[in-house]
Amino acid sequence: MKKILYLILLAMLTGLESQAQSNVVYKEQIRIENQSVSRNADNLLTISMNVILLENMKITSNHAATLTPILELDGTNKALPPIVVYGRRRQLVNERNNNVPQDAFAIVRRKRHSEQRVNYLVQVPYEAWMQHAGLVMDADLCGCRDLVEAGTLDRIATLNIEPPGTEANIAYIPPKAEEVKYRTIEGRAFLDFPVNKTVIYPEYRGNQAELAKIRTTIDTIRTDLNISITGIRIHGYASPEGGYANNARLAKGRAEALLNYVRHYYDFPEKLLSMDSTPEDWAGFRKFIANSTLPQKEEILQIIDLDEKDMDTKERRIARFVGAKTYRYLLQECYPALRHSDYVISYKVREFNVDEARVLIKTHPQQLSLQEIYNLAQACQPGSEEYNHAFQVAVLMFPDDPTANLNAAAMEIQRGGDLTAAKKYLAKADPNAAETINNLGIVALMEGNYDTAEQYFIRARKAEQCNLPKK
Repeated sequence: MKKILYLILLAMLTGLESQAQSNVVYKEQIRIENQSVSRNADNLLTISMNVILLENMKITSNHAATLTPILELDGTNKALPPIVVYGRRRQLVNERNNNVPQDAFAIVRRKRHSEQRVNYLVQVPYEAWMQHAGLVMDADLCGCRDLVEAGTLDRIATLNIEPPGTEANIAYIPPKAEEVKYRTIEGRAFLDFPVNKTVIYPEYRGNQAELAKIRTTIDTIRTDLNISITGIRIHGYASPEGGYANNARLAKGRAEALLNYVRHYYDFPEKLLSMDSTPEDWAGFRKFIANSTLPQKEEILQIIDLDEKDMDTKERRIARFVGAKTYRYLLQECYPALRHSDYVISYKVREFNVDEARVLIKTHPQQLSLQEIYNLAQACQPGSEEYNHAFQVAVLMFPDDPTANLNAAAMEIQRGGDLTAAKKYLAKADPNAAETINNLGIVALMEGNYDTAEQYFIRARKAEQCNLPKK
C-alpha cells in the first residue's frame, strides 16, 4: 500500500468562491464589479473586486472619502484595508504634513467628472465565522465619523464557502523492520519453603504445581523450532516481616535454589543462566495496601514512602500503627504473596514470509514483527476480514507502538468502523506525524466538523513538507 499523506482535499481548500453581479453602492456613486472571495490551501481568504468611482461622485477639494470593505456576520465584523480618496487640496496638505494613512490599500486623488477604477485585492486569515459572512462597504464621504454598524451598510456579496463532498485519502505507515526479533516471557512462582530454609522440596505443599508451571513455560519455548532461547533469569523476593539481613539471605538463597533446579533439570549452557534478589518486596507491599480497603491505608502508605534506611524499623512502625488484628491480616493475606521468585525467559525468533505469517497470526502472533503483520495485510484485499484482522492483531501485540496505533486507526476509518476506537488509537500515535494529523482530519470530516478537518489537513501538509528531504 502506498504511503498517503495529507493529500486530501485541495479541492476543499481552493476555488471556494462567492460571486455577485455588479452593483452600485452609496447613493449610486460607487460601483462594484467582479467581486470574488476564495479560500486557499494556506487558509487565507482572498477578497478581490473592482471598485469604480462613478462620474457623479463628488468630493470637495478640502475633503477625503474613506471606502472600507467589511466582512460581517451577526455582529462580528472585520474591517479590511480601506481605499482613501482625496480631494485635490486635502491631498496636498496631507502630503506636506506627512499625514498619509499607513493602513490604506490604495490612495486615490479624485478627478472630477471622471470614472476611476481601483483593482482591490487583499488576503486575511480565514476564521470559521466568515463561512457565510456578508461583504459590505462603508463609504465615509465626509471623513467626519467612525465606522457605522456593518449591518446597516450596502451589501456587496454574501460568502458561501462550503467544503465539497470529497473522499479523503487515509494514511498508513509501513513499520520499520526489526533487525532481530527479541522477545521475553515472564512468570512468577510461589514456592513454599520451610521456615528459614532455602532448599526446594518438590513435594512440599504446592511446590509440585509451581515447578510444573515453570517447566511448561520453558518447554513451550525450548521445543519451538522457530525460537532460540537467549537467557533465563531468576529474581527472588522475601516479605518485609522479620529481620532484613535474614530476608536478604532467604531471597538470595531461594533464587539460587530455583536457578539450580532449572540448571539441573535442563542442562542449559551456563551463560544463559543468571539470578538476582530483592531482600523485601516493598513495592508489592505498597501495591497491596494501595488497592486495599483498609481504613488506615493512607497512613500506611505514608510510612511505606518514608525515606528510611532501616527497613526493620519501618516494618515495626507499621506493625505498631495498624494494631494486632490488622497486622495478623497482613501476615495471612499479604505477606505470603510477597515471597516469590520471578522468572524471565528471553529468546529470539526467526523471520517469516507472508505465507508463514498467515498461519502464525492465528496461532503464535507474538512471534511476528510489526512489519511482518503489515506485509501480511498488504497481501490481503483492502477492507477484507483478513486485512482488518491483521491490523487489529498488530495493535494488540504492540499496544504502545505509535505506528501500530496509527494503522489500526486507519483501518477503523477505512471500514467505516468505530470512530471512538479510531480516536483512541490516534491518541497513541505520533502527534507530530503528518499521517496522524491527516487521519484526525478525516475523523473530523466524517463527524461533520468541516472547519476542524480543514485545519488538520493544512497542518498535515505543513508537517509533511517539514519532513521532506532537503535538496
